[in-house]
Amino acid sequence: MIHWSLIVSALGIIIAGLGGYCGWSLFPTMIHKKVEQSVIIADGSEQYKRFVNLPQPLNFKVYIFNVTNPDMIQHGAIPIVEEIGPYVYKQYRQKKVKHFSRDGSKITYVQNVHFDFDEDASAPYRQSDHIVALNMHMNSVLQIGENDPGLALLLVHLNANLKAVFNDPRSMFVTTSVREYLFDGVRFCINPQGIAKAICNQIKESGSKTIREQSDGSLAFSFFGHKNGSGHEVYEVHTGKGDAMKVLEIQKLDDSHNLQVWLNSSNEGETSVCNQINGTDASSYPPFRQRGDSMYIFSADICRSVQLFYQSDIQYQGIPGFRYSIGENFINDIGPEHDNECFCVDKLANVIKRKNGCLYAGALDLTTCLDAPVILTLPHMLGASNEYRKMIRGLKPDAKKHQTFVDVQSLTGTPLQGGKRVQFNMFLKSINRITITENLTTVLMPAIWVEEGIQLNGEMVKFFKKKLINTLKTLDIVHWVGLCGGLGIAAISLIYYIYQRGRQEDEAPVK
Repeated sequence: MIHWSLIVSALGIIIAGLGGYCGWSLFPTMIHKKVEQSVIIADGSEQYKRFVNLPQPLNFKVYIFNVTNPDMIQHGAIPIVEEIGPYVYKQYRQKKVKHFSRDGSKITYVQNVHFDFDEDASAPYRQSDHIVALNMHMNSVLQIGENDPGLALLLVHLNANLKAVFNDPRSMFVTTSVREYLFDGVRFCINPQGIAKAICNQIKESGSKTIREQSDGSLAFSFFGHKNGSGHEVYEVHTGKGDAMKVLEIQKLDDSHNLQVWLNSSNEGETSVCNQINGTDASSYPPFRQRGDSMYIFSADICRSVQLFYQSDIQYQGIPGFRYSIGENFINDIGPEHDNECFCVDKLANVIKRKNGCLYAGALDLTTCLDAPVILTLPHMLGASNEYRKMIRGLKPDAKKHQTFVDVQSLTGTPLQGGKRVQFNMFLKSINRITITENLTTVLMPAIWVEEGIQLNGEMVKFFKKKLINTLKTLDIVHWVGLCGGLGIAAISLIYYIYQRGRQEDEAPVK
């Protein structure tokens, strides 16, 4: 007869086999299918509700470069700036869904954005704080007039009417409040007459997003006033149906697969790499991330896709994930030697740039993106060429504070924390026929830098742990208990059997 210990040992091996099968095959397959089901955007699903209304607002932090020596700059001195902030806003996003595609794999929507000032997170800073900042709208109008031959006559009249158009400016800087500079608007063209009125009408008709007409007919410039409210861009994104790895990837923007912002190839009909739309809008990412991979986000604010690269494994409040950050190819590697000269729009005259028209490393000309001569860098010109940084005093670049990064839960693609960090600048320079600029030294002048991101709050952390992490831990325990317990039972039973056989042989009578 088979000894009972051998039966128990065999059962132990079976249990261990089941534990291994569950842990390495059954459970991963179940989890994979469950995650796929949970990330697909289907009408009425929980994911659809989270898609339409983000479960928590994004953090929107603004840092302003306050100018401490405006009068000296007017006489040719190098600018000295002081960072103030952050001014923290809660950014609420709500999508107005227009329709699904027939097969349910695409969804089209318009996104509304609303900003609420967070007094507690911003303290001691307040929106009423007064700042001395670059007069972006005046500088923009002057440079656009300089760069467009058709507007050369405008500059002649503009110099004589600068007082009427821009409220009698004494320098290229404006004293205003944070609230006006960012959202409400710095007013100009207040009750202009004659030629000044014609100039203001031309400014209004230029269609700049950052300049809006007020109820009294005046104009007002603000950085983000146009973003606060109903959106205009129409997005089409993948729902994940049929391929969960494509969920939320942007398929079209304003009914086009590509941008028409940057330079295109000389070959007719061929879209340049600069105009390609890749990735998600950074509110979420495709699931099943792998170490060493990369992913894209698309930012309409800077009219381009940005590649993020895996950096390391992380833990966020007990939730495991991967950290991604931008690479050197973001704005450092631009030009014909990097096969992306399409970013070299070369729209600005008499500025600090290379002979081929490209800006030096670390700067990107957004003129064709924003219809204004705005230059993009990383905060505090992190990594930018010394040609730009040496002309400004007060910059303190720090990779930990100023690099774009995001921590992502690897299984679901959910962002845990992180943010897009970019800085907006504008060249300050002497402009022919404009008296107020005649003594200026050419510099790349910082205006503001922003961080747009998320930190998963306590409520969402609890929800995430309950729905996913605790389940994974339970299945992991079942896997290892079954595997190790089964092997343990099998080993002990086998040892017991060998021990009993040995005793029986010792006790057997000698013939």
